[in-house]
Amino acid sequence: MIGLGGVGSWGHLPGYLEIPEAAKLVALCDLDQGVIEPLGRKYGAKTYSSYADLMENPEVQAVDICLPHYLHGRVALEAIKARKHVLVEKPFCTTLDQADQVISAAKESDVKLMVAENTRFVNAYNVARKLLDQSAVGEICFVRTYIGGSEIPRLSDGNLWVTKAAEAGGGMLLDAGVHSFYLMRWMAGEVSGISAISTKFLKNSPSEVEDNVSGTVRFSSRAIGNFSLSETTNSPWTERLEILGTDGSLVVDMLSEHPVQLYSTKKMEMAENDWGLGRDMFSGERDYESTSWEQPFFAHSSVGWKPASMRREVQHFVKCILEDRQPLVSGEDGRYAVKLALKAYESIRLGREVPVA
Repeated sequence: MIGLGGVGSWGHLPGYLEIPEAAKLVALCDLDQGVIEPLGRKYGAKTYSSYADLMENPEVQAVDICLPHYLHGRVALEAIKARKHVLVEKPFCTTLDQADQVISAAKESDVKLMVAENTRFVNAYNVARKLLDQSAVGEICFVRTYIGGSEIPRLSDGNLWVTKAAEAGGGMLLDAGVHSFYLMRWMAGEVSGISAISTKFLKNSPSEVEDNVSGTVRFSSRAIGNFSLSETTNSPWTERLEILGTDGSLVVDMLSEHPVQLYSTKKMEMAENDWGLGRDMFSGERDYESTSWEQPFFAHSSVGWKPASMRREVQHFVKCILEDRQPLVSGEDGRYAVKLALKAYESIRLGREVPVA
């Protein structure tokens, strides 16, 4: 693991520790030795302050990169050059040229490349996708996403890399917007146009990047959508998705005890094993005879869904290596989300909608 100062420690690391029969933690790298030395002693892993030195360790077969955004592409290329499989946190890269280099290098070296887009491993979103596969809402007309919570203490610390434009590559749009863009494409298809506005709401903050963003997208299917991102709202960090169609409406609300809510004119047959989430994750009465809001039951925690999805994410990465399978989230998927974020920045600069080729 390279980078354990944040999401690497509380999101990724527990996922590997849950599967000791499949993966062994052999090396940790971070500039802050006070963070990784105790972990190294606890788990019997070697510690490094230089990722270049870690790459020379023959025990390392795969690397998990959780570094400041501007380092993602650079370190991924070094790892691929050393013939290591790569899981890299989002955003995949900060430029499309660098994303293309990483994707090309991984193919040439025949190593697995996966972008750590935890959205793909959230139970609620997978249930929503299954409902769409059953045509629960008919033809999609409109999609709305929201990601938000309070990062005010972090934005108020000018020493942190997330507040520096050169290291973060951007603000809320690049950091969290890629989640929304991946989700929109997964649920509703390709985007043909995008427009956005942004603001730095915290006026006295030393942060150099935007903290609130809103925008619209035009899908190739003729549907339209809206995305909103805020890290200055005083609420639990959360996400929300709404998909409105000709035959129904689908809402995913991560703060709800039952996050998926469906209103459909069609009777939905949802057998227990349809969800692929395990029998212990589905229970309760099911009646889709009438057109009313229904709530499928499955395992969900309004505070634990995000780290749980990250654990599933890294475990999927390991499984892909062991079984020689392609990851569910590819480098191309990560590139597409970054492309939409960069197009949104272009729209902000120009003050108009821009096409997405």
